[in-house]
Amino acid sequence: MTSPRLERLKKEAGGRFFVSLSGTALTKSEISMLREVSPCGIIYFKRNIESCGSLQSLIGSTKCFESIQFHSIDEEGGRVRRLPKDYYSLPSMKELAACGKEAAAEKIGILAQKLSEIGINMDMAPNVDLRSGEDDSIVGDRSFSEDPGTVSEFAAIYIKKMREAGVFPVIKHFPGHGTTVIDSHSELPLINKPYEDLFREDLVPYRRLANAAGFVMKAHLLLPEISPLPASLSQEWDKILRKETGFLGISMTDDIEMHALDIFPAKEKTELFFKSGTDKILICSGREETILEMHEAAVKLLEK
Repeated sequence: MTSPRLERLKKEAGGRFFVSLSGTALTKSEISMLREVSPCGIIYFKRNIESCGSLQSLIGSTKCFESIQFHSIDEEGGRVRRLPKDYYSLPSMKELAACGKEAAAEKIGILAQKLSEIGINMDMAPNVDLRSGEDDSIVGDRSFSEDPGTVSEFAAIYIKKMREAGVFPVIKHFPGHGTTVIDSHSELPLINKPYEDLFREDLVPYRRLANAAGFVMKAHLLLPEISPLPASLSQEWDKILRKETGFLGISMTDDIEMHALDIFPAKEKTELFFKSGTDKILICSGREETILEMHEAAVKLLEK
């Protein structure tokens, strides 16, 4: 039997966690894991979705876990979609901007309403990266534009339409994945511009949307001029996010299991996350052993 203090610490640690599941239905071991960890959110991927109806049922099966406040998904549009393609599916953000503001708002509103109907209350979008590389590069057509003003305008529309439907939008990938064509899923990308230029260009959308966006995702991006650690795990970048851009909302890491962070063992990543000032951590593989290992490490850190 665990002590009340330990139970409190376990819940406090779990309140920082977004976790994912292995399939389209909860397994007995996942039910046990969710009880142990008490995460604040779940993020759903294609492996969890046979249809919109099946996803709605999966979300419904988690309602008994009071800690879970957020049901999230990466439904950007274009080549980053989790839901089956249908009338609600968005084109890429590049194509969305080409439609014009009025048409874009209508399309975003349709998706937002569909997400809300399913039970999704958080979309890991819009991207506010500036376009770089070819359309199929890591950012490419996932960006509204190479112009920070245009990106800010269309991201503001996206935020507004999502919020009208009761869906929390998440701006990403701070401080700007458009600075590189390297994919952080594979390796740690290096930002290819000095901070002065980054502030004048890539950070503009974050400054303009600081009061509108309630959530921001920090990317695994390295700029040695600022920090020896990637932005997702860096105290220096957290200070820039809060003080230089004026962001007042909740921050989260990109998937902590991306290969960009392979240099750090799970326990070290957990410790760096807690030191960084980032509010939430995303664990996206669906591997229960990783979730439990990082949660245990988090509890031990809080005990200290």
